[in-house]
Amino acid sequence: MYRKEEQPLPPPEKFELPFEGKLSPNNRWVIMAELIPWDDFEEEYAKLFSAEKGAPAKLFRMALGTLIIKEKLGTSDRKTIEQIRENPYLQYFIGLNCYQQEPPLESSMLVHFRKRIDGELINKINKKIVKREIDKSDKEVKKKDCLQ
Repeated sequence: MYRKEEQPLPPPEKFELPFEGKLSPNNRWVIMAELIPWDDFEEEYAKLFSAEKGAPAKLFRMALGTLIIKEKLGTSDRKTIEQIRENPYLQYFIGLNCYQQEPPLESSMLVHFRKRIDGELINKINKKIVKREIDKSDKEVKKKDCLQ
């Protein structure tokens, strides 16, 4: 069964923390979260699940985000979940709306994420990111040319 997120994710400065403060928009995890076209691949990921059986699936952002965190930090599955539990930036990165003390998922879920998110999908995501950044750069160059 697949569950679509009910409400949109807040911008980083609105992410609720259990203490005073806000997430910095300059943090590497916030910046990377903005680069990845999560929504563009949510539907494709959802097609991998049955609507009739099984527990609701985790969202694509949580699945891919957790795998990215694991790779970037070079940690085991268990340590990755521990890092996510402790770090509000990582919780924001995987799509949580506010900081939570409890781990958002079990480390055993990473095995399932790796089975479903293959190299072909990662390549599609990378191509989309590169294309979007090139398009954005082209628009900036054209805008600059028009101003001169």
